[in-house]
Amino acid sequence: MAGFQALDAAGLSIVALLNRRFGERDGGVGLAAMLANTRQLKTMALNNGQIIQQPSISVFCYRVSVDRETRPGWSAVANGDGIPRIPLRLHFLIGAFAATVEEELLWLGLSAQILEAESILTGPLLLPVPLPNGTTVNPWRAGDVLQVVTDDLAVDSMSEAFQSLNTDYRLQLPYLVRVICIDGVQEPVAPPVGTVAARAIRTPI
Repeated sequence: MAGFQALDAAGLSIVALLNRRFGERDGGVGLAAMLANTRQLKTMALNNGQIIQQPSISVFCYRVSVDRETRPGWSAVANGDGIPRIPLRLHFLIGAFAATVEEELLWLGLSAQILEAESILTGPLLLPVPLPNGTTVNPWRAGDVLQVVTDDLAVDSMSEAFQSLNTDYRLQLPYLVRVICIDGVQEPVAPPVGTVAARAIRTPI
């Protein structure tokens, strides 16, 4: 179970894992991963207008879906303790920004190697979320585990996605993270209402 910040924290955790391993295996080229949005994929620039440094790996989250396999089980648990929960899957695309297609294939291969070898995120691999005031919040509970696996996304669907972005098609690796179970806030239980019956007492004459 996790707090509502867990989706953000899951993305940050994947990027941190990739960057940590890139520093060990990229041969000193400075390969870096980043969470990317649609604007960055379209313009190849950061929000401040700075051009994305190459080579780099983009982690683009394009969909969040309900995990149908575990939803019934969590609903049964919620029925018992009164805490609503929703199990989610985070769908994302891994893309490469590089000068040549050879480099793009090279770094996509390295990314796939890392995610396949370390597909389970738990404990210290699950990062907290930084807040604008400089503090952090940890949405994770003890024992939370996320699994990163390859996703099944048709070529037509991926092409349509890039057409909607109005940008050139880029080679991507589809992945998903499961299961991010966000727990709700338990509502206080109102005390039971008792009904008191009043009975008139007759005074003898």
